Amino acid sequence: MDRSYLHSIKQYILNRSVCNELKRFKGQHKGERCFIIGTGPSLTVEDLEKLKGEITFGSNRIFEIFPKTTWRPTYYVNQDFKLIDKFQEEIKTVQCRHVFLPLEAMATFGRRDDFSYFVLRHKDFYPGDADFSTRLNRFLGQGFTVTYGAMQLAHYMGFSEVYLLGIDHNYSISLNEKGVPVIKDDVKDYFEGSKATNKGMNLPRIVESTMAYMTARKFADAHPGFTIYNATRGGKLEAYERVDLDAVLNH
Repeated sequence: MDRSYLHSIKQYILNRSVCNELKRFKGQHKGERCFIIGTGPSLTVEDLEKLKGEITFGSNRIFEIFPKTTWRPTYYVNQDFKLIDKFQEEIKTVQCRHVFLPLEAMATFGRRDDFSYFVLRHKDFYPGDADFSTRLNRFLGQGFTVTYGAMQLAHYMGFSEVYLLGIDHNYSISLNEKGVPVIKDDVKDYFEGSKATNKGMNLPRIVESTMAYMTARKFADAHPGFTIYNATRGGKLEAYERVDLDAVLNH
């Protein structure tokens, strides 16, 4: 039994009442569809405006686009400790129905009716599959991308169709399988107008996150009634069937 597994069990046992609050979300959206929104360069205000009335998950620095749109996510999720620490004030006031953060963040944000906390199980899984948790009150599997965490939340909440948008899966600088930075000078990281910078932040671990995306694909294939589609305009994520956002919304 690896240390990450033992640590996650200990975290759950010590914070059982907090973690079990997540149970109220289980199956809450059974049979519905949702959209998981990334912050990649393909994301546009126009597409977000089209998603008003849809159930959406926003993440990380999505609040930077709020001044340009009246769209707001239904849910907000973040699992990057450096981002959470740097943007505490923005997260405290993010406009959404509910916020999901790692258990460690409770020391900063406290117990709130609109905040829930999960045990983020850290596990070095490459080149194998990541953990895809079906018991969110126990733990959320680390996939080195918040999108993977949002997928687990979506499944736990009962969504049958998950659409990804603005998840380009392509970065100007990322770490390869040996932990060595790979630089692409012609690649943008964030949506138009974002002031975000990767300086001082965790660099994307693209090899591991690619495996996590494939894990989610395998999970969906093995669980009828749960399907993941990629509605991102362009990008490098090819783990899922690509669909046209406008066609989905007009269907």
